[in-house]
Amino acid sequence: MKQEIGYLLYDDRDYAVNQHFAEHMRSEGQKRGLLIEPVLLSELQIGTTKEGIPYCYRNGDIAKPDFVLSRQRHALISNHFQLMGIPVYNNAKVCDICNDKRKTHLFLADIPMPKTTFLAPDAKQPPVDTVFPVVLKPACSHGGDRVTLAENKAQWHAAAAAILPQPALQQNLVSNAGHDLRVYIVFGEIIAGVMRTAKEGIVSNFKLGGIATYHELTQDERRLAEEIIKRFDEAGAPLCLAGVDFLYEDGKPVLGEVEDVVGSRMLYHTSDIDIVSLFLDKLLDIRAQQE
Repeated sequence: MKQEIGYLLYDDRDYAVNQHFAEHMRSEGQKRGLLIEPVLLSELQIGTTKEGIPYCYRNGDIAKPDFVLSRQRHALISNHFQLMGIPVYNNAKVCDICNDKRKTHLFLADIPMPKTTFLAPDAKQPPVDTVFPVVLKPACSHGGDRVTLAENKAQWHAAAAAILPQPALQQNLVSNAGHDLRVYIVFGEIIAGVMRTAKEGIVSNFKLGGIATYHELTQDERRLAEEIIKRFDEAGAPLCLAGVDFLYEDGKPVLGEVEDVVGSRMLYHTSDIDIVSLFLDKLLDIRAQQE
């Protein structure tokens, strides 16, 4: 039986800070008969032939892995592999929806969420209905990058200047700011929850000093997470390895965002759950069913 080859696909910057995860994925794959190779976008040349057929070279050689585990955030790249007939986990549609918070909010219309305004790239003033304090953040970033609390117009202008003309959004500050829940998903199944609390301010990201604790989901949290999973599944965008993040308004969970390239440090820090092993076991089952 042919050993399957999978690309664990990263951009260079993310790979530099996630080599431990990549090695764990490679090692656990090897135990299961999978050759999982960390591959950088900079190693690839992609395009179409004169006949219009998508192709890929890796370091000058023809590249056609059996599957791709995408840890990069460019939907075009994921879609390119899919057009080559190569399965991608998470697929290009998940990548497209989740890596632009504006698209995530539109896709999950009718799910409870903070009031959110999409800022124009040349916005000069706060939106007319702004009631301070508000939170400004880039629409296409991650890891708490430039998430800023603005309590007045001067702070708003400073926060906007740090983001615009990049895509940006403004949100009303939730009543329980500084607390959020990451719900880990593997192939549509809720695996665990981790609550993050900011040491100060509103940014609770673990890599930025947030305090992480294992969290048993409440009925409301589980119900809302399951509804979000269902929405993605029905749209042909199954959440294979992802995170759903909730904020809290008056103690009730509301949508924060959905993480396509979800980090797992918090889960390993707060539990004995090996999400990589769970993911690879399920991947093997799914690929066996597809043969």
